[in-house]
Amino acid sequence: MAIRIEQNNIFLSVRDLVKSSPAAEFLTSFPLPQRGLLGKNAQTKVQQARQKHYGLFHTEFTVKQSYRYRNYTFHIHGRIDGVYQLKHRYEIEEIKSVILTPAQFRTLRIEHYPHFSEQLLYYAYLLQDAFNGIEVRTFLILFNLTNNKERTFPVVFNRSQVEQRLWQRFSHIIEQIEFEKHRLKKRQKLLQSIDFSLPEKREQQETMMHAVAKALRDKSHLMVSAPTGTGKTAAALFPAIRYAVEQNKKIFFITSKNSQQAVVAQTLQPLLDQGLPLKAMMLTASEKMCLNDVYFCHEAYCPYIKKYKERLLQSNILPGLVNNSFIRPEQIKSTGRAHELCPFEISMDLLNYVDVLIGDYNYVFDPAAQLRRLFAARDYGDWILIIDEAHNLYDRGMQYLSPYLERRQLLSLLSENKGKKSKIYRDLVQAIRSLDAVFDALQQEGELHFAGHQYFVTQLDNEKLNDAFQQFEAAFVRYLIHKIRTRKLIPDDPLEDFYYAFRRFSRVARYQDAAFVAYYNAQDEGILHIQCCDPSNYLGGIIDRFHSVIAMSATLDPMDFYADVLGFPDERTARLQLDSPFPPEHRKLVIVPDISTRYKDRQKSAPQIAEIIKRVIQIKEGNYLVFFPSFNFLQLVNLFLGHVQSEKILQKPGMSEADRDEILTKLKKEKGSHLLMAVMGGIFSEGVDFNGEMAIGVIVVSPALPQVNYARELLRAYYDNKNGSGLEFAYIYPGMNKVIQSVGRLIRSATDRGVVILIGERFADEAYNILLPEYWFKNKGDVEITSNYTESISTFWKTLESNS
Repeated sequence: MAIRIEQNNIFLSVRDLVKSSPAAEFLTSFPLPQRGLLGKNAQTKVQQARQKHYGLFHTEFTVKQSYRYRNYTFHIHGRIDGVYQLKHRYEIEEIKSVILTPAQFRTLRIEHYPHFSEQLLYYAYLLQDAFNGIEVRTFLILFNLTNNKERTFPVVFNRSQVEQRLWQRFSHIIEQIEFEKHRLKKRQKLLQSIDFSLPEKREQQETMMHAVAKALRDKSHLMVSAPTGTGKTAAALFPAIRYAVEQNKKIFFITSKNSQQAVVAQTLQPLLDQGLPLKAMMLTASEKMCLNDVYFCHEAYCPYIKKYKERLLQSNILPGLVNNSFIRPEQIKSTGRAHELCPFEISMDLLNYVDVLIGDYNYVFDPAAQLRRLFAARDYGDWILIIDEAHNLYDRGMQYLSPYLERRQLLSLLSENKGKKSKIYRDLVQAIRSLDAVFDALQQEGELHFAGHQYFVTQLDNEKLNDAFQQFEAAFVRYLIHKIRTRKLIPDDPLEDFYYAFRRFSRVARYQDAAFVAYYNAQDEGILHIQCCDPSNYLGGIIDRFHSVIAMSATLDPMDFYADVLGFPDERTARLQLDSPFPPEHRKLVIVPDISTRYKDRQKSAPQIAEIIKRVIQIKEGNYLVFFPSFNFLQLVNLFLGHVQSEKILQKPGMSEADRDEILTKLKKEKGSHLLMAVMGGIFSEGVDFNGEMAIGVIVVSPALPQVNYARELLRAYYDNKNGSGLEFAYIYPGMNKVIQSVGRLIRSATDRGVVILIGERFADEAYNILLPEYWFKNKGDVEITSNYTESISTFWKTLESNS
């Protein structure tokens, strides 16, 4: 219920008064954007027809009234679709769209849509009060989207009956408010019995908890750079939970990887086991929640979404799920299978019942995947957002806002549909040709001004692009209706795939900003890109709507860089930099210079790197992790590594989480020595722990600088122009971030011991090593730059043994 309460004043819309009801026309095969568009188009069509024939007809007629009930004042507002202002009476129309077969539409009964009639009658009640009790007549217009037909139903307006229903709704709303007040007091009392003590006391963790608590009290944001092992998850979550219970807020904990979500669950579960008065739920993507062999959301194909709303109410499964303190995906899937209901839709219907959500970045920041049920409003003041491994949000933000269109896909759609005789397909083909004309113009521009160049920056013709999209969207909507009418089932429909790609592209194209650069790639028939160089305005606009945002990472350095690119407002953002909680003498860092790891020198340096790896793992037997900037470099060094005393394990492209977990179990349980060779930024370098003897050494080969390509060079040029730091923003900062993340796999607890070897001349360069964390250099000799690495490492291990 989207109502606002200020002391004893309740602000709400007419729609908020209407009891929810499963719409008889509910079709999951219509994604929300199209369904909303169809309804709006139908309403506009009916309104325009009325205005042509009746001069006294007014559209979008605003009504506002206030009513005192018990100790509250209800302030109600709404907009009526159509009002006829006649001399002695008003006639009002509410226009609603349905999706029915022609036969169903001809025989439908208005009783099937009680929520439509209820909304209309509330409008009549408000309008009558606004105009001194004038007579009001009410009509419900139903427009069938499958055949563009409409039917008009007179609805009897009995003021006393509507008034009685209105007072009942007021009473119900007040009961809900009072219930929430009582529930809040009960939760606050229960909170006092929860033990928030931590397994071990860490000064850095306590410092972070105090900073988080202060940010929440001040309604400000907090950026935290804290080394691995600090206990960031608990340090963010515990004060957030306290505050959320005390102030009736909700928490959304978002991560970039599923493995990180498991850590959040492990941190939260002991509190829930004690009776923490909160409900938590972990969100999983719809594809992973699907119970079918083929992921295809269509009522005619999937029994789990057929008449979903109606069957959900009949099943009454939500209360049972809400009884769980932590609602997990497997529970939802099991319940969905038992009742033949879509698990993902169930999870969406549970959103309003939970206090702590755990999920991916996409649910908050991706324009195509954002949870509109939660974030439809402009203000997210009821929510606290915690962003784990926040350094990853920069790349994600750029990805969300860097769409592309492939001409090859256009040509394929033209080939598949141009021979079809139906007008629907002719309209689609015509719209696709309009977009293809844009590609023609780009091809000519390239041949004329950029001969011999694969890429060139271009200026988008937004007027032509927008016209082409509107033409395609109108045709596509008719195509969707045609599919429903003819019961066509097309899994992975290329027209639908293209629609979503085109819609994302056209939306991003509207940003008239230097941060968005359009460029053309003449390869593969032609690809039109928009490169977002700076997502800060977009990300910052979302961040600043929350009550507070806690952004944390082991590598949120340099903090000025991340504050800039993530859009955190200076005036509302506090910053916290923490030292490692573990003794520096437990770790030895050695930089091996005099070896070039630059791309052009890798063939020559690969044998030297292989020799360093061999020597390091011979000094002390155990498990070692070697991280490379790419799979190609990994394979090249492996060729020269040959046979070693340790069992080699190589990460392969496309490895699944199950594959990773199997390897982690092997390192944890099997005796003997292992050499895991992996890539930075991959599934082994972030969001996983190598505790104890799982790893006693990390070897990093080269800074993991992003590959030089046209898009990356656009970033460099943009930041050169913005702040003179193009090389740093585009290459060095992201590359060194991955290095520090990889090193962070080593020391995860107070009992861990290990060595870190950074191989490459650039690690000895001030432009790179100035970015290494300050806590690495706490004592003299903690970091050595030396070619005599074997002596340094041997001395470290001997010192540890003698001390123990």
